[in-house]
This record gives sequence, structure tokens and C-alpha cells, in this order.
Amino acid sequence: MPATNATHVKGLLIGCRPALWSYVRRRVGDRDTTDEILQEVSLRALEGRGPIDADSFLAWSYGIARHVIGIEWRRRRRHRAELSLEDPCVGGIGDPLAGPDRVADARASLERVLGNTESAALLFRRYLGTGKALARELGLSAAALRMRVMRLRSSARARHATLWE
Repeated sequence: MPATNATHVKGLLIGCRPALWSYVRRRVGDRDTTDEILQEVSLRALEGRGPIDADSFLAWSYGIARHVIGIEWRRRRRHRAELSLEDPCVGGIGDPLAGPDRVADARASLERVLGNTESAALLFRRYLGTGKALARELGLSAAALRMRVMRLRSSARARHATLWE
């Protein structure tokens, strides 16, 4: 890579670093892991032949970040599978794929906060599927479904605040 092109790529990488850091942090959640992944993304971006305009470079960098995050998640899953359940480290390793659809406790707590299972099921289905398909299935417009979900979320927040006071 010529020196001028390398300098240009460095400039683009420095310019997109705050947005890239936020993107990785939202997906990873851990500051140290975010910094490690961002370092790996930076090295790969500097080695590669990416686009030369800023918007395309940022999108390309996001793609590299998704790839590196996927590698990290697979590494964590393998590491977790290799540990015995008695190992004290098992509790500290978070499951990168854990979410409300895979964690029974999250479902139970959401049902408790909402007060019924039908509302919780609607929220799960809305966030795990597509809103248009769910609205069609329920015979609602997309706007009506959106309003119902917003009301459920606000009532869950209100009930959660009263439960924990």
C-alpha cells in the first residue's frame, strides 16, 4: 500500500473511531472487550483494501466489527463448553446469545412485571419477529401494534418501579 493511501486510511479510521466504538460497545457491553475488538478491527482495516470515502469506510468497518464480534462470541462459547460446571469461572462468563427468548428467568420476570402472560408473549413476539407480520396476524395496523407495544412497555416500566420501591 502506498504511503499516501495508508495515511488516508488511518485518517478515515480515526474519523470513524467514535462511531465504531459505540457500535461495538452496544453489541458487546463490556468496555475491555470493546477495546480489544476495536483494536482487532483497526488492525484488519489497516491491512485491508477498504473504500476511500468516509461513509463507505464506516460501513465497511462495521462489517469487520460484526465479523470480529462473531469470532469473539464463538470463542467464548467454546471456552464455556470446555469448563466444568464446578469451575468458579463459569459464573463470570456471560452468554453472548442470551436474551429474553432464551432465558426463562427473563420471561418470568417480564410476565410478573406485566401482570399477565399474554402481554409478555406479545412483546416477545414483536421483538423476535417482524412487526408487520405480527400486526397482520393480529388484524391490526402497524401503527396500532406500535401503540399497543408502547403502552405495554410504559406500563411495565411503571409496574417495575412500584415493585422495586
